[in-house]
Amino acid sequence: MSQPRRNERRFYLYPQRRVVAVLDDDADVQAAVDGLRQAGLDVTKVNVLSGPEGARLLDPAGTKHGPGARFVRFLQRGVFEGEALQVHERALNAGRHVIYVPVRGDGQQAQVVKILRSANGYALLHFRRWSVEMLPP
Repeated sequence: MSQPRRNERRFYLYPQRRVVAVLDDDADVQAAVDGLRQAGLDVTKVNVLSGPEGARLLDPAGTKHGPGARFVRFLQRGVFEGEALQVHERALNAGRHVIYVPVRGDGQQAQVVKILRSANGYALLHFRRWSVEMLPP
């Protein structure tokens, strides 16, 4: 059975065209993945960061990924992305999960948001091409 990518070792730059949510525990992650799969979405393109290891991989300051990453994170600190990074880092360090689901179009976004909310997802954001949209609770 196909699974999402968990704590994939790479630099998490800007999750363009993705809906992102915080999930509290493994059961919520599994409920989200099951819901996405049932909706016909390819869960192998979904990323999940989990716990302190996920916070290390998120690397909110860019220190572990070289000067280019540090520069990108410096720029992100001045806009809403910086706040989102802080929320995600705190959640991960508290043992929670952050899920990144690719979406195409507003219809698919609405479907994914509904699935994530039904799995107890919160702090939902849609990272569009040039903007970040906070999705109301």
